[in-house]
Amino acid sequence: MRGEVCIGSASVLSLVSLVLLIFLHVGQINTSTVPRGISMVNVNTSGYGLGLAAALGDPIGGLYTNNASAPLQQQQGIRDLYKFGLYSYCGYVNGTAGICSNSSAATRFEPLQVMTADMLKNYSDFTTALITQGTFIDSDYLGEFTNGAYYLIIIGSVCAALALLTGLLKHTVLFFLSTLFAVLGALTLLIGATIWTVMIKKAETINDFIVGPAAAPVPLGITVTTGNALFLLWAAWACLLVSILPYMISAISRAAGLVAAALTLAAGVSALPKVSRQGRYLYSDDGTRFLIKGIAYQEQGAVSTDPNSPFSEPSTFIDPLIDSAACARDLPFLQQLGVNTIRVYSVNSSLNHDDCMSALSGAGIYTIIDLALPLNGSIDRNQPTWTVNLLDEYINTINAFSKYDNVLAYNVGNEVITAPAGTGAAAFIKAAARDVRAYLNSISSSALVGYAAIDGDDSWVVPLANYLACDTTNANSGSTAIDIFGLNNYEFCGDASASAYNGKNGDFAGYELPAYFSEFGCVSSPPRLWTEVPIIFSEPMSDIWSGAVAFSYFAAQSSAGSFGMVTVDGSTVTPNDDFGRLKNQYGNLTLPTTPSKSDAGTSEFPSCPAQNSTWLASTTLPPTPNAAACNCLESIVSCQFTPQTTNTSAIVGSLIDLTCSLLGQNGGNCNDITPNGTTGTYGRVAFCDPETQLSFVMSEYYELTNRLATSCDFAGNATVNKNAPSSVSGANAAASSCLSNPSATFTPSAPSGSSGSSSTGTGSGSSGSGSGSNAAAALLASSQSTLVGLGVAFVFSVLGSALTFA
Repeated sequence: MRGEVCIGSASVLSLVSLVLLIFLHVGQINTSTVPRGISMVNVNTSGYGLGLAAALGDPIGGLYTNNASAPLQQQQGIRDLYKFGLYSYCGYVNGTAGICSNSSAATRFEPLQVMTADMLKNYSDFTTALITQGTFIDSDYLGEFTNGAYYLIIIGSVCAALALLTGLLKHTVLFFLSTLFAVLGALTLLIGATIWTVMIKKAETINDFIVGPAAAPVPLGITVTTGNALFLLWAAWACLLVSILPYMISAISRAAGLVAAALTLAAGVSALPKVSRQGRYLYSDDGTRFLIKGIAYQEQGAVSTDPNSPFSEPSTFIDPLIDSAACARDLPFLQQLGVNTIRVYSVNSSLNHDDCMSALSGAGIYTIIDLALPLNGSIDRNQPTWTVNLLDEYINTINAFSKYDNVLAYNVGNEVITAPAGTGAAAFIKAAARDVRAYLNSISSSALVGYAAIDGDDSWVVPLANYLACDTTNANSGSTAIDIFGLNNYEFCGDASASAYNGKNGDFAGYELPAYFSEFGCVSSPPRLWTEVPIIFSEPMSDIWSGAVAFSYFAAQSSAGSFGMVTVDGSTVTPNDDFGRLKNQYGNLTLPTTPSKSDAGTSEFPSCPAQNSTWLASTTLPPTPNAAACNCLESIVSCQFTPQTTNTSAIVGSLIDLTCSLLGQNGGNCNDITPNGTTGTYGRVAFCDPETQLSFVMSEYYELTNRLATSCDFAGNATVNKNAPSSVSGANAAASSCLSNPSATFTPSAPSGSSGSSSTGTGSGSSGSGSGSNAAAALLASSQSTLVGLGVAFVFSVLGSALTFA
């Protein structure tokens, strides 16, 4: 059973248990519709008047009250029906009209005492003298046991909630806690439900009590019946009991990954050595040359078709490094392949990756982590930008993975540029690399900064590689350069010869930085024999390239064909022939050790390629996105974007287009939010998140129309900012103050919070894998699953309140 299925079923079962318990707890707390319909036990006294009359031989008057509001236990008369809950009991003069006792924790079930306290004293005395045997009259016995049962039920209810919440966090230790809470909760609910069941059965002996003359006996007229809340309690117990097994499976599965990593470490594998760049090659700390012998490792998410790419573009992603059971399942097969690196295309920084990363490290496997996310989390190849929200997303991912010793590199983009007309986007890629490198330096991270390019025409792919390695200041500085260039190359098909690579070898023979095939493995001429592997990893190619990443471990569909080396069915992995052939080819390699680190020289950062018809990127780069400036601007603009929907990314783009059109019609423009990587001009607000950009242009339109009220509405998506400067000149001065240095570059810092939704992007966050951001410093604070769990708890607390008044 797969981990997601286990935890999903366990969560559903514990959730159902919790819902049932919530209904149980609201029973008889008042006489509104829902609470009055839920009770642990019911005592019907409507026939007691006839029974008492038969026993005494005299007519009975004044025993009952018809006043539904008459206070209880004040000798105002008994009620036709008493219903008992966990917190109080209620007396009803008919099916619905009644009054409840004061609610308190652990209300005791003492039916005779409740009845006699409502009777006139003479009837109370008669009743006490008449009913002399049976558990019904033993108030201390019934009260003590039901009081104890209440606390057991409370403990069980809390355990059910904790089992649900800890299970949602999807962490190995917390899965064990979920199992523990489910076991404890089921045990306490079982004992509590058993006590209540026994007490009710004992009290039901009153149902058979007979009074009156021997010649004409009649029933006493007091009937005890089980309430529906007891059935809810048993059902809640059953659900929580059944949830123990999937919780336990999830915990054991998660632990398996840790055990595997621990065993590997126990076998003598210590922390992985750092890998750094020296000249155009990679080296481990001990000076040994390092070549990437890798495989792409990410399940394919939902995809959308892009005619510019042979692969389908991802629209969603599946983070492969959060499921420790899946990692433990796959790790033996990665080890069979003999890989030393996996490439992961998209990750969720809010989730925990400890188990998988630890297991991979223990197996000596590095990771290349792509920082982009599908759609709204990547540099848009059609309208490229480098904004606060993208920088924050990238930094959040770096923060999530910076504690691991097996992060080889972070890719700032993947196949953003696919044609000469889009090469202006390279300025934004280079700006991203600059800021990511500066941040990595600030946190003392040795991880490399990379980019993975689609293999297009040499007229723009070679300039792209050189541009990402160049120094825009001509001072031989690497501050704006990447560390490693990846090429997604599929030109070797079938059983081709080494000459298939002659062109690319010539193109990169003099490249200054490490380069590798960030994807390889052509499927257009099956079967995949992988005979290119020994060619790539031996001279002369090993003098030029630093390894390769085979595509793909998981199945992936594209217009070029079907990829994938295994079939996964739950916990079962079935390798195919592609896997076997790659295993053999990787296994037969003897990786080159030359040149030595001392002979590798140092990298030169040449001048950047000149612009021409197929290379459009300017050497003037976008500034570092400045969150403080954007936050300042958002607070002083006169017309603020206040969306009517939480899905702001669905409307921001169209509203910006509308506002820019209105500005144009009134003699204005949107130059302040427009970046251009070809001309090297960047609007002074272009680095802000889309929401701030929208607020800015809305305000420009509002000011341009002399603050006409209707000019700050935009179908209810804008509101006048009462804290904005009162004059147009004041507003302009405030904006200029916020944006005092819009072209600045600096070392970015970790985001203090979200800076807005990501811009809509068509640049792929992943490649053909079609899949897809800081393990929490405090797990509760940053985990999305935690927020979901807290949301569930909040919803059901509201539900409990609603049921109280329903």
